[in-house]
Amino acid sequence: MTTTARPTFAILAVAMAMAIAILASTGTAIAQDKQSPVELAQADVSKAVRQDVANEVRIAGSLTPIRRSTLTSRVSSTILELPVQIGDVVRTGDLLVRFDTEALASAVTARKAEIDALNAQIVLAEAVLERNTTLGERGAASEATRLEAQANVLNLRAQLRSKQAEVADAERSLAYAELRAEFDGVVAARPVEQGQTVPLNTELMTIVDLSRMEVDAGVPTSRIPLVRLKQLVELSVEGFPGRTFTGEVVRISPTAVAGSRAVRVFVAINNDEGLLRGGMFTTGILKVDDQKGVIALPAASIRHDAEGSFVLKVEGGVLRRQSVALGTSWTDRNLVEVSGIDEGDVIVTAPLPDLVAGTPVTIEDI
Repeated sequence: MTTTARPTFAILAVAMAMAIAILASTGTAIAQDKQSPVELAQADVSKAVRQDVANEVRIAGSLTPIRRSTLTSRVSSTILELPVQIGDVVRTGDLLVRFDTEALASAVTARKAEIDALNAQIVLAEAVLERNTTLGERGAASEATRLEAQANVLNLRAQLRSKQAEVADAERSLAYAELRAEFDGVVAARPVEQGQTVPLNTELMTIVDLSRMEVDAGVPTSRIPLVRLKQLVELSVEGFPGRTFTGEVVRISPTAVAGSRAVRVFVAINNDEGLLRGGMFTTGILKVDDQKGVIALPAASIRHDAEGSFVLKVEGGVLRRQSVALGTSWTDRNLVEVSGIDEGDVIVTAPLPDLVAGTPVTIEDI
């Protein structure tokens, strides 16, 4: 029995030694794997910083004075006075054009004379009507005679009303012989000259108010949902390098321009300094969802699991799971506002789905 047990014991001892060796070698490999960190490139991570973020809609167009008035002649006459020229500043009530009034005044006098004549005829016709009415009551005149006299009175009174309207028109034309500025502005155009005889509805001059300008810009239909009334716009104007003007969206067209797939957006600019002129080309940036001093990360850095949203933060050479709350999303810039991390934290922002919390990492050049 002793002879048989010894070989068996020896075999068991060898097997145990081999098992221990295998386990030892496996443990060594695992330990070595745990000590081998994953190397990340600088482009794979970002340091959290506070910044101002907004979606941007770019616009472009020419400046146009919002308030403008084109004066046309309301009479056919000769220009006697034309005291302003292109570029002159005018104030409300200033004389702009004066026409020859001799013919206009004569027309008023003639119409009034016709009214006086009609009034005289009406007095006579009313007397005849009264006499025929009295005679008719006595049986000395027929009813037809009375009716004829009455019709004559009514006809003359109708003519009188017509002449009174003509007098009003003549007096209005006489009043139109002087044109004065309706608001403070600048003469932008003056296609006529003093001494020129012009027909009715001739364009005389254009007055513009430069205190408030407007940009008529086209915004692509894909971007128009981002535009709202009263949104502020930062504008750069040709001729003023390095300077920014602030405008505001005041109107949005309800339809797109045919064939362009763009919607007209009107941006108003206060021109209190009087620096801007009509026709100047301008470009602008309309900021949407503008946020100041927020921490925003690329959308690819946000991960999700059963516990919610999180990011992988590099801390002490190891990736740590850091829960975050999401805020405003800027799809144009592929950024998402996050809270739950501190400024200066190093976050994995590259789309590396195989990385998990607890993995040791190194970052090149750090």
